[in-house]
Amino acid sequence: MLHSCSAAAVSNLEGTTTLADLRGAEPAVEATPRGLFRRVAVDTAKIIGIIVALEYSAASWHENILGTDSHAYWLAWRGTMYTGNVMSRDAYLYSPAFAQVIRPLTLLPWPVFVVVWSVFVGLVLAWLLAPLRWWAVPLWVVGLPEVVSGNVFILLAVVAVLGLRHRWVWAFAALTKITLCLGPVWFAVRREWRELGISLGVVGGLALLSWMFVPHLWIQWIQFLVVQRGHSGQKLGASFWPALIYRLPVAVLLVMWGAHYDRRWVLPVGMVLASPVLWMGTFTMLAALPRLLRRRPAHETVNMGLLK
Repeated sequence: MLHSCSAAAVSNLEGTTTLADLRGAEPAVEATPRGLFRRVAVDTAKIIGIIVALEYSAASWHENILGTDSHAYWLAWRGTMYTGNVMSRDAYLYSPAFAQVIRPLTLLPWPVFVVVWSVFVGLVLAWLLAPLRWWAVPLWVVGLPEVVSGNVFILLAVVAVLGLRHRWVWAFAALTKITLCLGPVWFAVRREWRELGISLGVVGGLALLSWMFVPHLWIQWIQFLVVQRGHSGQKLGASFWPALIYRLPVAVLLVMWGAHYDRRWVLPVGMVLASPVLWMGTFTMLAALPRLLRRRPAHETVNMGLLK
């Protein structure tokens, strides 16, 4: 039985989706016209990638995006938290727990805070894209506007990468952008009850701990969410995308399918679809894909085969 599982694991490894074609680790070019053409095509694609990345980044800078979102985090404790709405500038939208965690950082002057936060998010994006090797550079530049705006989408990509092994990290999604907390759906479909219990238990524990210190803010946040739910039927962000009320069921079904067939890449894709506001910055969550699409270690695949 073990031998058959090992054989199945080896077969599974051979068919696993990889990023070898995107890493820049191209096979040796043959000394033929065909080989020369391939090298020219690859180099041209790299140059075009850099140009597009720089143009997109430059266009975004004209919109004065520095600290667009992180400024709301910095201001959270300097006024009433839940007075704005989903699309208003400097509106704090997340749970009191997130504001409590980053509160020591918000004591810094705004220029220092925005630099520290942006550098942190930029390093996280570099880590996510590292498996792509050379291609990580233009893609990092494409993600630069989101880095300096300070939204948590890039951090949520880390949740998608680590969430299947470290179940507790889904608490970050639940306490910031609730609809993006799709890890428990994955665990439920796969009947991984222990993992499901850990992910939900940590969310509940952190929420309870936070409530003990600022119960009034939790009441305000819940009231805020009830009021803002009316936007679920509206198009927020890019107007050509369907409203959340249509996208969220698709996201859940996609994650259920991925959980059944062990397709980890569906998690960031589902999280993009489940985002209340869908625009270009939302797609930085797809930065989780390079690490999710890497070949799994042989022992991990064998263990999965044994479980099945």
